[in-house]
Amino acid sequence: MAATKQTTEIQAELRALAESLPFPAIDLPEFHRADFDPPRVRQTRTYVEPDSSMQAVGRFLIERGTVELLGPELTLDLFTEIHWCCTKIRALSRKRFKSPEAARAALVEARRLVSRIEAAEEELFIANRRLIVNCIKPYFWIGPVWIADFLQEASKALANAVRKFDYTRGTPFYSYSQKAIQNRLRNFFRDHVRAGSFGIRPSREMQLVKSIVDTWKRDYGEDPSDEVVAKIADLPVDRIAKVRSFVHQWERMPAPPVSLDALFNEDGGSLYEVVEDPLARAASQGAEVAEVWKAMEKLPERARYIMKLRFIEGRTLEETGRLLSLTRARIKQIQDAALKKLRQMLKSEE
Repeated sequence: MAATKQTTEIQAELRALAESLPFPAIDLPEFHRADFDPPRVRQTRTYVEPDSSMQAVGRFLIERGTVELLGPELTLDLFTEIHWCCTKIRALSRKRFKSPEAARAALVEARRLVSRIEAAEEELFIANRRLIVNCIKPYFWIGPVWIADFLQEASKALANAVRKFDYTRGTPFYSYSQKAIQNRLRNFFRDHVRAGSFGIRPSREMQLVKSIVDTWKRDYGEDPSDEVVAKIADLPVDRIAKVRSFVHQWERMPAPPVSLDALFNEDGGSLYEVVEDPLARAASQGAEVAEVWKAMEKLPERARYIMKLRFIEGRTLEETGRLLSLTRARIKQIQDAALKKLRQMLKSEE
């Protein structure tokens, strides 16, 4: 009885381990061959001791060692290893064991496979860290204070890309992860701008380059080349290329939200007074009108037609009676009865 209980507990732990795997289920025919074992790609790491003058980007690149860039074949081998290990773990979680010893051996094997997954995942992350730095370059102009936060967000995006990537579709991992990192950084940047977290001011170089470009476009109707801007600004051409990318990013920056109560002139006028539409109906008035129309649909057809003529088209009692071949007194009688019925229906709904 105790052996059965131990086996059940170990099988439950195996199932929990399989369910916690963050990778999609990719099952290939070679994964089920008994002799198949994907190669282990583990590069020798070079460790550098950081110094006090090193910035956040430099510290990020040397953290946990540095390796060479991975080629497509090595990247494919790492993903094959990860998903082969996941397939083996999921197969072990579905297996029935007759003894606690067999179940315990399967759990040990599953944990060993998890260690292989973590090692391959870290290898992919460390080899692609330079992609993160390349993606945050357009945000360097914000200042060094926020670079660490951008590195952290980009690292989360890369780690998530490793776990969500389906290597069987033929898409290069470099392209997939680059898009994922750029999207996350763009959302991170936009959210903080709208929240007012960034005290963003363009640098003098950015202001100078933007002024030169705008003046040139106004006078000649086209964008000036980097060489032209460099000659006017008396700056190196490679520096102009970097500053223009910063200016482009700054120009695309979303504007922070503005309160309608904000004052924008010396007389104390607010934005609400400018954007307010005096002809627009208030929400409460719109709801009341909708309730009235809903109640009018329950009136008889002739009474509904009289109400439309009297209160929508603004016709007099005499004109309405002439259209329906009725007297003014009869029109007034039907109108009063319809109004009374409408009041009763609206009161009952309240």
